[in-house]
Amino acid sequence: MKHRVGVFLVCTALTSACLDPIQSTPTPPPETDCQADVPPSCPPPQPRGLARKVTVGKQHACALLETGGVRCWGGTGLAGDGTLALRATAVDVRGLTQGVLAVSAGGEHTCALLEGGQVRCWGSNNRFQLCLPDTANPALEPKPVIDLNTDVVALAVGGEHSCTLHATGAVMCWGNNDDIQLGLPSIDIPNDKSPKPLAVRGLPSNLTSITAGDRHTCVASSDGKAWCWGDNRYGALGDGKSGPGVRSGPVQVQGLSGPVRALTAGASHTCARVGEGTIECWGLNASGELGDDTALNRAVPVRPVGLPSDIQVVRAGGGSTCALSPDGRARCWGANGEGQLGDGTLLHRPAPVSVSDLGGEVVDVDSGASNTCAVLKDGRVQCWGGNATGQLGDGSQTDRKTPVVVQGLGAP
Repeated sequence: MKHRVGVFLVCTALTSACLDPIQSTPTPPPETDCQADVPPSCPPPQPRGLARKVTVGKQHACALLETGGVRCWGGTGLAGDGTLALRATAVDVRGLTQGVLAVSAGGEHTCALLEGGQVRCWGSNNRFQLCLPDTANPALEPKPVIDLNTDVVALAVGGEHSCTLHATGAVMCWGNNDDIQLGLPSIDIPNDKSPKPLAVRGLPSNLTSITAGDRHTCVASSDGKAWCWGDNRYGALGDGKSGPGVRSGPVQVQGLSGPVRALTAGASHTCARVGEGTIECWGLNASGELGDDTALNRAVPVRPVGLPSDIQVVRAGGGSTCALSPDGRARCWGANGEGQLGDGTLLHRPAPVSVSDLGGEVVDVDSGASNTCAVLKDGRVQCWGGNATGQLGDGSQTDRKTPVVVQGLGAP
């Protein structure tokens, strides 16, 4: 739920996803020797897409386009197009056709960071995760987050909470706090939910990235250290502690082998890219989401087996994790009950396996609760896994064990 923007690196999950900085620059058309007056000599144009980044939530997904716009697909009322319709193909998010720097999909809500540092969110607001007063009705189109300074440089969306990182180094969070995922004790937040952004205390000022899981949140600093807070029953905070009812405000992650370059938080686990591209993960491991070829939960970081040491992107989802290497190959591991690992099976994988049929064409990847999506070099998006709410974007509601192309993202 993740999954990075502006001059900083942003990680968001479940959810979360990790989002990279992006400038809205159009891609020039490919050069060709074909002449318009001799069409028989020209091969048919190859299909291409507009996507540059992708973020996957619980029941929906969104693509950040090269135009700076956003298109989403999936569950009822989650596409941000002003309707309650389930969208099995990608549609434009109302009011976000340009100027978007990053987008992050969470449980059943999404937030976007715009040029100028403004944040807009849409979807469910049942725990104030949109920072709106009405918790009874979802926002069907993007709404500005109130009482938030416009110096936001990164954002992260979790299960039912949202957070922003500011140019000053401050972290602001709002929404659900029943496991201290906002970083503040319950005594400070009546009814365990906040309708306005609150500052997280006890963090350094040199923060560079942020990510949110289902019920926990993590940040990284410019000197390569990491802090997490929230639900720690399975060790997702990485401080060596775990157990029923264990939760905490900000604590420093222990046992990392090198400086943290990126973070990503899943439902109940967390992963970091350290040094030149080594991946280390901690937390829940019931489905093998830590990738260490066991099913043992870990309260301190362990390394997935069989990965190269130059991974560029890592994204944690509900019970799975995916990584992208410089050769454009995507590898995933963990839960696979709905085909979200993309290896053509429904077998859980406690160690990384290659995603089928993508070759070395992947430039971005993100994992959600039950599905995964990837952006290819040609700007198209392919998704696989659970599809009950149309979150694969292929026009159906049929689960897929291998990648299918998202419809509605083609270039004109």
